[in-house]
Amino acid sequence: LALEEHRAVELLRDESGRVGGALLLDIRRGAAVAVKSRATLLAMGGGPTMYRVVACSADKSSDGIALGVRAGLRVRDMEMVQFHPTGLIVPNSLMTGALLEEGLRGAGGRLLNGRGERFMERYDPARMERSTRDLVARASFTEVLEGRGTPNGGVWIDVAHLGAETVERHFKGMVKRCRDFGFDLAHGPVEVGPTAHFMMGGIVTDPTCRTDLEGLFAAGEDTGGVHGANRLGGNGVAESTVFGGIAGDTMADWVVSRPLPRVSRSAMEGTARRILAPLGRSPGEGEDLYGLQSRLRDLMWEHVGLIRTGAGLKTAIAEIEEISRRAERCRAPGGPAYNLAWQDWLNLNSQTATARLIARSALERAESRGSHFRRDFPQASAELYNVYVAVADAPTPNVWTEPVRLTRLAPSAARPAATVEVGD
Repeated sequence: LALEEHRAVELLRDESGRVGGALLLDIRRGAAVAVKSRATLLAMGGGPTMYRVVACSADKSSDGIALGVRAGLRVRDMEMVQFHPTGLIVPNSLMTGALLEEGLRGAGGRLLNGRGERFMERYDPARMERSTRDLVARASFTEVLEGRGTPNGGVWIDVAHLGAETVERHFKGMVKRCRDFGFDLAHGPVEVGPTAHFMMGGIVTDPTCRTDLEGLFAAGEDTGGVHGANRLGGNGVAESTVFGGIAGDTMADWVVSRPLPRVSRSAMEGTARRILAPLGRSPGEGEDLYGLQSRLRDLMWEHVGLIRTGAGLKTAIAEIEEISRRAERCRAPGGPAYNLAWQDWLNLNSQTATARLIARSALERAESRGSHFRRDFPQASAELYNVYVAVADAPTPNVWTEPVRLTRLAPSAARPAATVEVGD
C-alpha cells in the first residue's frame, strides 16, 4: 500500500518503548493517519534546508533525523555537512543552489573569481579545480568573504575554452539547465557558489540497520557513520542501494512471529494536539513563520556553514533555541487540507531540531576535518582522528565522543588514483 502525499509526524510506541509504526499526516485532507507495523524503517532522506542555499528540494527537511531524535535515538557525525562547490546562482529564484555537476571541472572547467583569477592556485595548486569538494567549496566561499566574488556573491565556472560543440555533446543536461535561466554555459562563464548538498551525519545504527529502539530500522541519509567526514561522489547512491537492501532483508527476518505492538492512543492524541496548534490561532496572533525560517537559514549559513568558529557556534546554538521556542507560537492561516503554511511550520520544527544537533556537534569537534572547518582550530587533531561526535537530544541535550571501532580494516595513507568525476 502506497500512501501518496503523507508525511510522518511521530513514531508510535507501545508501553515497553517498542516502535509500532508512525502517525502520518495526509497532506491532501489534513487528517492524521495512524499506520501500525511490526517493523518501521526511517528512510526519508536528509535535507539541509536549514541553510540559505541548498541543492535539494525545499520539502527535504530532515524529518527522519528529527523523528528519531525526538524518540530518544542517538545521532553521530552531525557536524559533517557537505557543501557542493558549484551550485547555480539564479538571482531571486528558488533554483539557486541547483547543481552543476563536477564533470565540468573534471573535464577542465576553470573557476574564476570576480577579478578573473583562477583562485584555486591559492588553495590547492597541484589539483586546482579538481581538488576535493570541501576544499573547492570553502575556497569559493573565502573568495566571496574577502571581497573577490562575482556580482551576485559567487564565482564563475568557465568551460567555453573546451569548445561549444564538446560542452553541448558531453554536458547536455547542464547546458539545458543553464539555458533555462538565460545562461550560455557552452560559450561563456556562469555564476556558481557553494550549496548545502548532503548530510553525512544521522541516526546511529548497527551494520544491519537496526537502531537503539526495538522495531525501528534506518537507512540512507537518515543515518550516520557511512561516509566519515567527506563523502565521495557517487557514494550517496551506493549507500541507498546497499543499505536499502540490507534494511529490507533485516526487517523481513525481524517480523516473523512478531506480534503487532499495542501503541499508545494517548500519545497519538498528544501529537495531534501539538501539530494542530498553529491552525487554531486567530489572525494577528502568533509568530512570523517565514521570518523565523529565514533567520534560521541565515544563521546556519553564517555561523554553522562552510567556515565555523566557537564563538559563532555558541551564538547559533542560543539563537536556534530561541527560534525553536518562538516557532511553537506560529500561526498557519487556513484550514488543514493542503495547507502549505502548515507544512512549512512542520518543516521548521524538523529544521530547528536538526540544526541544533549540527551546531552542538560542530562546537564539540575542536579541529578541522573533511567538511567540518573551524577557523579557530584550522588543523586536524591527532587526538580526534579516531573518534566521532555523538548527540542525544531527549530527554535532555547531551554531547560526547566515542572511539571508532575498527573490525576489519585500519585506515592507511591514500594512494593516487585516476580522477573520476560524478554528480551525486
